[in-house]
This record gives sequence, structure tokens and C-alpha cells, in this order.
Amino acid sequence: MGPPRRAGPGRGEDPSTRRRPGHVRRPHRGGGGAALDGGRPWTRPVPRRRGRARRGCRPGRPHRAGGRLRLRKENAVTELRVGLIVPLSEEFGYVSSVVDLLGDFLEQGRVYHSFLIPGTEITGLLTVLHEMGQSNAAIAAQDLIRVFGVPLVALIGTGAALSSEVALGDVVVASEIDAYLHRAKAVGDAEYPGGSGLALAGTSWKPSAPLLDLVRNFPLRKASRDVVTAWSRDALARCPLPVGLRPAAGPGLHVAPVATGDVVVGSDTFKAVIRNKNRTLAAVEMEAGGAALSAYHSDTADVLVVRGISDHAAKDKTATDLTPDVDGRPNAWRRYAVTNATRILLKLLAAPDFPWRATSPAGGPVSPAPLRRPEPGPSRGDGAESGPAVDGRSPDGRRSGKGWLDGRTVAAVTSGAATALAVESLLHRRRDIEEALAAASSPPAPDAGSHEARTESADGPDGGSHPSADLHP
Repeated sequence: MGPPRRAGPGRGEDPSTRRRPGHVRRPHRGGGGAALDGGRPWTRPVPRRRGRARRGCRPGRPHRAGGRLRLRKENAVTELRVGLIVPLSEEFGYVSSVVDLLGDFLEQGRVYHSFLIPGTEITGLLTVLHEMGQSNAAIAAQDLIRVFGVPLVALIGTGAALSSEVALGDVVVASEIDAYLHRAKAVGDAEYPGGSGLALAGTSWKPSAPLLDLVRNFPLRKASRDVVTAWSRDALARCPLPVGLRPAAGPGLHVAPVATGDVVVGSDTFKAVIRNKNRTLAAVEMEAGGAALSAYHSDTADVLVVRGISDHAAKDKTATDLTPDVDGRPNAWRRYAVTNATRILLKLLAAPDFPWRATSPAGGPVSPAPLRRPEPGPSRGDGAESGPAVDGRSPDGRRSGKGWLDGRTVAAVTSGAATALAVESLLHRRRDIEEALAAASSPPAPDAGSHEARTESADGPDGGSHPSADLHP
């Protein structure tokens, strides 16, 4: 073994304190280095790996951790729970002024922006359609659900008021999504010869009952009532409109049915047609039907539609859109409406009791528990044995190669207590019928004083009973 190597420029220097830019140390694999001053053996400097970080661990990009899809924010790892769809790039500019964006990435031809919900460890993915319409929203929602497994698809943007009770700048959360153009029929118009009209049919979707209950009670409950009040007050203070056009009060929050269709509504006549179909409709927009359809077919995700009201769906729509703000920029009402909708959406998502749909560790829907072989022992209230024997026999003594499972076990595992009770009742009824049939078909018992016949029963190899044998010579 050769003499000890020098530790650095000065002898006796502790190798652990010496640092060179771009290098890290590993233990020398050759094993030939001697320890200096009783310290650690000399370690060979190894160049640090440079280049792009591993794809799944970059900040702002989803990756699998512990079986769940998560997002990394600097040194914190958060859980991905919401996919947010924004129809137009203009609306994305308004949303991004409120949402804390972490980064963006490209996945299967679509760009996603990761964001954090303030006050929580919940993250989401935002994607922009860049075009209006049901089909674009349906595809985007399907990608968010199938690729990333989000349990909630939220849609945000502008909407047009159909009700006189909804003012510009207010926010409408859809309690029902009415696709009013679905199965519409073009018919002749008697008032205008040669013209035609539309006979509307439509179909609709709703958010889940727990989600709808949360939204409806959010302005009423003591814990969140002040949150809504502060949101409205702050929105009015941030209103970008000139003094003459500023609303007198802050925006209101409405939970009502919303019409959706691939038509930009800017006509009082067509507005009346939609309202005549459903007088409870509060607003109209163009993407919610596609997102709701994808969520409906997935059976694993919920849908939440939040729209800021920027016009009245009337002939003055274009003039309203061009209204300038205090700095002379157009689309002041659209900016005001979308920022109001974004802020209240974040408040809803941050609610401690938000009804997130449960997901499995892999990020998919919760699957039913597998059937398990029950343990031997009594399971009926009368003390009768209903579970399998130790050797795998069923209660009637017959063997089963796959192990015996009674109806109570199957019901308790798959469907809950209500089904278990129903199966229990049926099993008791079947037992009573079998006992009655056995009593009716059995021969009369012999006289106790007569020794002409004698019966004997024994357990056979199959656990059943042998028929009686006549032992009289």
C-alpha cells in the first residue's frame, strides 16, 4: 500500500470540507485510499451530472408517487385533483392574473399549466381550448379525466345573462347544464313563408348532489358566508370600469340552470326562444355540454361550470364587449366577469368540506373490494352454523373446490348492509321451505316399542348422510 494521498493544497485538510464547483464525492471503489488524520478515506471527485432533469419530477409536472398522480412545487409535493378548462386565450389572460401558475408542459399534443389552490395542498391542471364549442371542451375534459385521472373538471369563462335578475359582473354556477340544441328540428315558419325555425328538444346534466349542495349552501353557512361577502366587496374595489359604468354593488353569486349550445347568442328573439324552453335558465354559454358529457361517460369525475356574466345575450353584445376600462383597454366587462368567476371558484375549491370524489391509489375510481373467503363460525342470530367448515365444506356438508361463500358474505362485501339484510331474509325463507319439504317427504317415524326397523345415520366421506338400512334378518 502506497503512502497516503494529499488531501488538497495543504496537508491535513479534511476532505469533507473541500468543495470544487460542479463536483460531488463518492467513496473510492478501489478501496486503496487510506484515511487521513483518523478521518474518512479519501474520496474520488466525480463530475456532477448535468442536463435536463428527469421528466416526471420537474416542478409543475405530474408524476407518480406512492401510486397517486401528484405535482411537485419546489420542495413540496401536492395532490392533483382538478382539471380546469378555459375556452379562449383572452380568458386565460384574465384567469392567469388570479391563479398561481407553477409551470407548463406538453402532454399528448396539449399544453397544460399547473396551478396551486391557495390555502391548500391541492393542485390542478389548466388547459386552453383556443376555440369555442362543445366538441373542443369534450375532448379536453376527456384528456384530463383519462390521462391524469382528475376527479373534478371545472369550466370557467364568460357567459351571457338570460334572466333579468342576473347583472353584468355576476357569477353563475350551473346547477343544471341544458344542451338546448340537442335533437333540435328545423321546421317551417308560418309567419314568414319560405323561412324556417327550430323546434328545440335538448338534454341536460347535473353536478353530483354533494357538490351542488356545497355550492348552494356556500353563501349561507356561517363558515363561508363571510368569504362570499369579502369576495363581492373586493371585486367591486378592483372593478376596472370607469366611474360612470361601475356597478353600484358588488357581484352576486347565482346557482341556477345554464343553457349550452354551439351558437353565439346576440339576439333578443333567439334569447326568448331559449327562455321559452326553460324559464329557469339564468345564463347561456357554449362549452359546458361537452365537458359534462365527458364527465358523465367517465363515471369517475364530477363537473363544475362557473361563468362570469359579461353581456345580456342581446343585440348590444358587441358594444358591451368593447366597453373600455379606466386605462382605455377594451373588454372591461369580460375582464371583470372572468376575474370574479376565477376568485370565487378558488374559494369553492379551497373549502375544507369540498366533496372530492374518492379515487384509488392509482388515480382511478374506487373499485369494489374483492370477495374474500369467510372465516368459519356462526353468522346467524339463532346460533346456527352458516359459514364454511375448516375443511371448506358448506353448511349442508358438500365440498366446493373454490371455497364456499354464502349470500350474506357476498352482499356484505359488494353492496353494503341493506343488501346483506335482504339476502339474510331470503336465506331464512329458503331454510324454512327446505325444512317443510323435508318433513313432507320423509316416511313416518316407526313405533317406539317396535324393534322391527332400526335406522342409523353416519357422515359419509362427502359430509352428507347415508340412507337408512334395514338390519332385521
